Amino acid sequence: PYFMGAAMSGTTTVRGREVNVDVSASDIFSNLQFGAMGLVVARKGKWGLGGDAIWMALGSTVRNTNVDFNQGAFAFYGLRRLGAAADLTAGMRVNTLQGQLKSNTLGFDVSQDKTWVDPLVGLILHSSGEHRVQLKVYTEIGGFGAGSDFTWQVFPTVGFKFTDHFSLEGGYRWLDLDYETGDGNDRFVYDVLTQGPVGGLAFRF
Repeated sequence: PYFMGAAMSGTTTVRGREVNVDVSASDIFSNLQFGAMGLVVARKGKWGLGGDAIWMALGSTVRNTNVDFNQGAFAFYGLRRLGAAADLTAGMRVNTLQGQLKSNTLGFDVSQDKTWVDPLVGLILHSSGEHRVQLKVYTEIGGFGAGSDFTWQVFPTVGFKFTDHFSLEGGYRWLDLDYETGDGNDRFVYDVLTQGPVGGLAFRF
């Protein structure tokens, strides 16, 4: 399990209404309704399976417009060890967004929900598991027009092992989604970079 101090920047369009998004981590904390995040990896020999789940229910006000987004990202991937310090990954991420824009000033209240799947490929670089201080970098790209036009992620972490089965993890995460679908009043765009520091606990069995 981990926690991310997320900030968000970019643009979003719901039912043809476009709004610039520039929300700091402190603003998100003030408007965070719910959040849950976790990552799991299982290995056997040179092969493995992994999953990464993110769910954030967010709300903010931008230029007299209430912007509410529930964002979920659920990644599933297989991995193949390339060597002592690298793993190749391939899989998919299910993205779901529930968006609403409401402005009493401009007199509109629109909402739209979207779910799509992005194919992903990536590389995990990591230090030896024998060291007390662990360094790791998750990287991935995907979408390729099959879901998002393009998506990418960079997620470096540092872990401090207290025992062979428990460590404290910290790092920073960038997750960018560029998704667009529909035309006119049905146009939906989510071109947003979510980034921020990450802290969590790691358990090994």
